[in-house]
Amino acid sequence: MEFCKRLSKSLDLLGYSQEMINFRREKNKQMDDIQNKVYPIPVITSGGKAEGTALYFESDIDRLYFVGGIKCVESGSPCSSPTVFHLDKYNCSPGYARLKLGHENHSFVQNHLKLENGYVKNHLYDVFNNQMVDINGFRITNQGKIGPAERYGNDYINYDFVIGLVCICPDLIEKWVKRERKHGWPDPYLIKQISSLEGHAVAVSNKDSSYPQTEWRICYTKAEIMLVHSFTESQTKLYLLLKLMAKSVLIPLCPAMTSYIMKNIIFWEIETNPALGFSQSSLIDRLIDAILFLKQALESGYLESYMIAERNLFQGRITENERQTLLKKLDELLNERENMFKHCNKIHESMSKLHESPDKYSNDAEKRDCIEKLVLKKNVIFKMSEKIVRPDEPAIQDRLKQNEEYMQCVDELYKLVIPDKKELLKSGLNLEEVYTRRLSKILS
Repeated sequence: MEFCKRLSKSLDLLGYSQEMINFRREKNKQMDDIQNKVYPIPVITSGGKAEGTALYFESDIDRLYFVGGIKCVESGSPCSSPTVFHLDKYNCSPGYARLKLGHENHSFVQNHLKLENGYVKNHLYDVFNNQMVDINGFRITNQGKIGPAERYGNDYINYDFVIGLVCICPDLIEKWVKRERKHGWPDPYLIKQISSLEGHAVAVSNKDSSYPQTEWRICYTKAEIMLVHSFTESQTKLYLLLKLMAKSVLIPLCPAMTSYIMKNIIFWEIETNPALGFSQSSLIDRLIDAILFLKQALESGYLESYMIAERNLFQGRITENERQTLLKKLDELLNERENMFKHCNKIHESMSKLHESPDKYSNDAEKRDCIEKLVLKKNVIFKMSEKIVRPDEPAIQDRLKQNEEYMQCVDELYKLVIPDKKELLKSGLNLEEVYTRRLSKILS
């Protein structure tokens, strides 16, 4: 119990306190809301940023853009959208479909999509520029395609941009809603909320698809965000521990051991176990259970997607050699129990600092949280100022310099990140480079 208490405190001091998780969620939602009021293509920030479970530079920034006026529906379903694609699931992998053109009246289709025998190809053309400047003023360039995402980034940060077509698929969501649940999670109100949400079709086929050029994956990003937001503090920390262990130990052995895989494991663990079993004092026991769940899934070669249980998240993604290597490593972790964290530098170092110099570590953690809050506040102001209303308006950087609140955030950040500014100037170092490099390290 004492070990679990220190483990929980270590996560808080790493930047994963419930306060910081809630703050990240709030600011990222705020930025989405601002963008969606003024830009024609709505966006959902997803992944660790929407969940609040990732520090600013710790992981990719995932953005799902969905095009208004386009809907994918079951064949025969009435739909008044200007552009309609009919879902054809025949001979497709579970959770995937081909999109057959019903009727079309949208420039996005004409400019960015191509058809093959009446079906939409799962390749989007010329949606994003090859070079862009992100919200921090950093230049980001195209890093290639990863799954359905176009990746943009630089040495400090990566963005995964995904285009999703709104997908209304009642049979899939009804199966999820009607699934037998014995422990009250999700609760009836959350189930009802999720039942009314749309899904999205994203441009990637299953690994073993019969239609590699025209099959699209159906996903429920909005639902998954709501599910993670419903976690208790202990359940969120369990999810964080599994993610951090996977990143340190499992992903180097098999790139398929992503945060998304770990999230689905936690969904199943919470749904199939009593809520009382999740507490700060049981963190290790529940982590062991989650690792056992992963082990059993690897042994069977099958991990059910939480939202679409017929979909196997392991299909075509793990080689036999990777599977055997992972099973061996999981056995080692299970045998080590509390000692497994020696394999995860982030957790191991945090627990050591907490033991050796708790006051200094607490002060350093408070400073880091303050820095991240300032970055997110600054980004919200940027987003509010981004839209140019008139052609004769000054460039955004000039407008921001006139924004007192924005410049206050910038000044405070510089004081916290480069308190040795005078010494750096004397040594001839580039202040901007030092600032960016330090900020990335602090918030990773």
